[in-house]
Amino acid sequence: MQNTQVADTISSFAATNLAIQDPLIWGAAAISLLVGCWVQTALGFGMAVIAAPIIVIIAPEWVPVPLTAVALLLSILNTVNQRNHLEWRELIIPFITRIPGTLLGAWLLLQLDNTALQLFVSLCVLIAVYISWFGKQFEYSGKRLGIAAFFSGVMGTTTSIGGPPMALVMQHGQPATVRANLSLYFAYSCTISLISYSAIGKINSEILWISVSFIPVCIIGFVTGIRARAFVDAGRFRPLLLVLCGTSGCFALVAALAQL
Repeated sequence: MQNTQVADTISSFAATNLAIQDPLIWGAAAISLLVGCWVQTALGFGMAVIAAPIIVIIAPEWVPVPLTAVALLLSILNTVNQRNHLEWRELIIPFITRIPGTLLGAWLLLQLDNTALQLFVSLCVLIAVYISWFGKQFEYSGKRLGIAAFFSGVMGTTTSIGGPPMALVMQHGQPATVRANLSLYFAYSCTISLISYSAIGKINSEILWISVSFIPVCIIGFVTGIRARAFVDAGRFRPLLLVLCGTSGCFALVAALAQL
């Protein structure tokens, strides 16, 4: 029995090495994750928004588990780094409503193909950006964050892009506080999503090795992204947030339509 398990592990590791050695697959994924981790550290979110639309095209089997694993590590790093700006009480309701969103997302993950998921996510993001751009300014509250967390759970579990709903609700807050709150929320939500992936059989040894291979990329993006926060905070936070969400939504929509 033990020999069989060892053989399976070696086989999975070998298959993963073949994927990692392909510069057109692992390299492109690593670059997109590096940029995404840099942006998320500087802005507060954006890793999956940037990386997921690219990786789902070049290596769809790497979505959503490795993306979520990288996001978990990055979120923990950012939470510890920004712990002095946390407003954890504001996140109690979102922590609760994220769970039913995750359950619905896990069910959708088993029912829908990649094209349908891309269309669903891209349209949701674009609608949210449109409403945010032309709507009135509002303060984020526990109720609004709770609703956003539910949709974040659905989107995050299906495609790893769970940031836009929460970021759009928080867009008028102080940048440092928004970054800290989003980091803690993402650390929690990524943990919930990974548990759901394990429950529905989406995690195996090959996927785990792929996830581990991106750890250095995540750390480099985090360290370099810290230096960009001053630039973001100088009156550019909300415009960059909306542009990032809108660009990602358009990219994902075009990619999904091209597959029809």
